Amino acid sequence: MRNIKGYCLFIIFTLLLTGCTGVEKEKPSSNTKITIESYNMSEKEKLLISKTGVGQIEFFRLNGTLKEDDNLQFSVEEFENGKFKKELQNTSDGPKVKFKDSLISFGISGIEYESHSLKLLTGVPSGLTIMEYSNNMTMSSFSKLIGEKITLEKNKPAYLVAWLGTTKNSLRSVESENGELPTGIEEAEIALLYKVLWTDKEKK
Repeated sequence: MRNIKGYCLFIIFTLLLTGCTGVEKEKPSSNTKITIESYNMSEKEKLLISKTGVGQIEFFRLNGTLKEDDNLQFSVEEFENGKFKKELQNTSDGPKVKFKDSLISFGISGIEYESHSLKLLTGVPSGLTIMEYSNNMTMSSFSKLIGEKITLEKNKPAYLVAWLGTTKNSLRSVESENGELPTGIEEAEIALLYKVLWTDKEKK
């Protein structure tokens, strides 16, 4: 009798383990979630950045897993008097589908008001893109556009940072808590917005 009870308990235990294992295997594929949150630099990190010539920069942590037919796009969009003008940069992050505290960033370097130029630094998990941007602005502001952690929604852009420029004597900064298109950019002659977009991969 003891042998029969022991055998039954073994079978039940095995079935429970099999059931739990199945749940664990199914869980990741049933829910795709991509989150972005601000990365706050330590004083030492800020000091190191200050020695590189980068004027202003914001870092963010990216976490989540993409499906094979998904894509993450990182871009910089130019707005003129609040209206979309063109896309200055657009980078997809290649074949990587899993992100664990991956750093992304947007920064400004080499601001020269006399020569009317600056450099845009766009950081993605796989590297860094640098672009020269010519303009005639005489004053600028730089603002982070998310507060707490945000969860990306498919085909809905998340704006993370805004650089605003003007030739006038005053310029207000803009705000946005959850990455939506910030209000107030229509007051700036030029606005550059760093954007992340989760989409389907383009079929070849």
